[in-house]
Amino acid sequence: MDEIFMAIEKSCKEVALEWSTKEKMRGFDHFLHEHPLNFCDTHSLLKEFLNCSGCGEGLSGLICACSTCYNFFLHKSCAELPREIQNFFHPCPLLLNILNSYTCNACFKEGSGFTYRCVKCDFDMHVKCAQRPTIQSQGDEEELIQHFTHWHPLKLVPPNNHLEVGCAICNKLCFVNASDTSAYGCQDCNFYVHHSCMIDIPRQINHFFHRSCPLVLLTKKPYQCEGCDEASSGLAFCCGKCKFQLDVKCALLPTVESKDAEKIQHPAHKHPLALHESKEFGTEVRCRACGEHCLLDPCFGCSKISCTFFLHRKCVVELQPEIHHPFHSLHPLTLLRDLSYQCKVCYEDVLGLAYCCVQCKFQLDVKCTLFPTIESKDADKILHCAHKHPLALCDSKELGDEVRCRACAKSCFAPFFGCTECNFFLHRSCAVKVQEKEIHHPFHPLHALTLSSPLPLPHHKAFQCSSCLGLDDWFLLRYRCAKCDFELHIDCSKPKVTIPDFKYERHIHYLSYFDNTLAPVECNICHEHAQTGFFRCVACAFNIHIYCIRSTPKTIKHQRHLHPLTVTKSPFQYEMISSEHANCSNDEFYCDVCEKRRYKFESVYYCPECKFIAEVRCVISELLPSLTISEEQTTEKGTVGSRNEGSSAVEETIGNLNDQIAKSKQERKALKKEVEKHREILKGLEEELEQKNWEVRKLKTDCFLYKYRLSLDMKGHENPTKASADLP
Repeated sequence: MDEIFMAIEKSCKEVALEWSTKEKMRGFDHFLHEHPLNFCDTHSLLKEFLNCSGCGEGLSGLICACSTCYNFFLHKSCAELPREIQNFFHPCPLLLNILNSYTCNACFKEGSGFTYRCVKCDFDMHVKCAQRPTIQSQGDEEELIQHFTHWHPLKLVPPNNHLEVGCAICNKLCFVNASDTSAYGCQDCNFYVHHSCMIDIPRQINHFFHRSCPLVLLTKKPYQCEGCDEASSGLAFCCGKCKFQLDVKCALLPTVESKDAEKIQHPAHKHPLALHESKEFGTEVRCRACGEHCLLDPCFGCSKISCTFFLHRKCVVELQPEIHHPFHSLHPLTLLRDLSYQCKVCYEDVLGLAYCCVQCKFQLDVKCTLFPTIESKDADKILHCAHKHPLALCDSKELGDEVRCRACAKSCFAPFFGCTECNFFLHRSCAVKVQEKEIHHPFHPLHALTLSSPLPLPHHKAFQCSSCLGLDDWFLLRYRCAKCDFELHIDCSKPKVTIPDFKYERHIHYLSYFDNTLAPVECNICHEHAQTGFFRCVACAFNIHIYCIRSTPKTIKHQRHLHPLTVTKSPFQYEMISSEHANCSNDEFYCDVCEKRRYKFESVYYCPECKFIAEVRCVISELLPSLTISEEQTTEKGTVGSRNEGSSAVEETIGNLNDQIAKSKQERKALKKEVEKHREILKGLEEELEQKNWEVRKLKTDCFLYKYRLSLDMKGHENPTKASADLP
């Protein structure tokens, strides 16, 4: 018994990696296991206890083992399998992986352990299936070929009148008479395909039913097609990530671009649509796009009686999967089905098709989408985002001179568009200028602004524009945020490019230049009124005079005057006008540069010798260079920096970050010296750790041996006859 135990002990020590050389002790790393693996020989007495963690078969000969886990073993051949392969049966690279269980997509048998896997497509192959020899094709119509539609080799089969089998791709019979096209087949699997279908079928497609990912051709076990809802098996176009599957018939059906097709696949409906004559259904059938009866024109309809889905042939062409529409120019609109929503133009509640922008939660019903817009040439009736009813081309002679445009408030004389029922009219030029139902504006970043029509009569009141602060007529169109009671004139919503925006250090947002507002605001620095030539953040109601910025020059030279001009509180109040005229109207206060009226309570650039007055907005060209500070220059607190188009908040801090980088480089240099010093210490500690690891492995080996000896002793006590029979 002791001799047997000594032999087992020797074998177990080999299994437990009792190495005689330092090279073996270090082992090697395998990409599928966290600990190093080492080569060792198995002993015949231990074969029944050990299996390969990769293929699951028993171990023999030279193996790889993990001395840390004591439950991970690999055949040498399994350990040397390539990490990545390319197989004819799948278009993507396959990576070696280890799973508790999976189904092979080649042979459809269950497996565990090693698999060659494509995570993106949820595709697995046994290692043996992946290593199956392939046949190299030399030309057309060979006797035996390998094709990605089937795992086994396919044999050329001549036309056969007695064998009637359907093609796995087109479902038509492969063999009817001797004149039919050649086909290939696998007799064991009863799999046959036309040679022409094999050539034409793609390995990967992009389909409008699943826009987010491409669909890859795979062989699947029984599944349900997402197109026709029918159960199927065999070839399918799949997205493994989304678990989306289309059978070949639905995936390759003609689309709206196909001419003279009698059966098509359309994004408006999940089932295939077949061409019908309208007289087959009478007057009860309506087109789901335009809502009109299908009486005269042929229409496409769903063959499933429960759907009752029909489209005019012309509507089939007009209903594109994705469109760019002037009512929402920010993003394209995607055709979606089976939605319950309110159209953003006509405000009708709709159940069914919609063109949507998911990002902005913007929906248009199909009827509004297909209606002509102002971009349609020679249209005498259009749909405009400003009004829920269609607008017809009108003439002022018929309606009189009292008609005013809802965008600009001016009278309408030339031909214009209008809805006489609602007394709503737009100049053609104004209709072109206002085409977006919703906008995102920097003056109100919290919410989108919606183009709003006048409120109902009991609520008629003037509104104040949040940008220019002007009061305007109740019936004018404006962009509005109902949540925040924020409103913008149509003109104020357009970007102003005369003066670039600036970044003031004491405010988080960029400031926009305002030449003037229709009502005064308060400067956040001097707390005096500001109405002309100042910077403003509309979103935060933050305002600042240009001359309140520290970097603004207090004295300037202007081409219209000989002497320097100095910023001064309005001289008309304390130098030029007597006290009895202090409350004069603004009509008597003028700028000597533009010779227009100015706001009397704001400071100006002034020459006391000549009594020459220039308001700030007339000398802005002399002030801007001092406000534009380059990144290399040091800016004092309270100055502003110019914003280039597309700049971000990260770019604003580059100057400060450069200083921090320089400081960090010095600190890094000192730390490098410390690292070199400690590397030597670490090297010695690693050697000590390696020795301790070796001692731990040896102790584990001894523990394993004593446990094994204990189990043998217990078996011997329970059945001494059998134990003696086991002895040689």
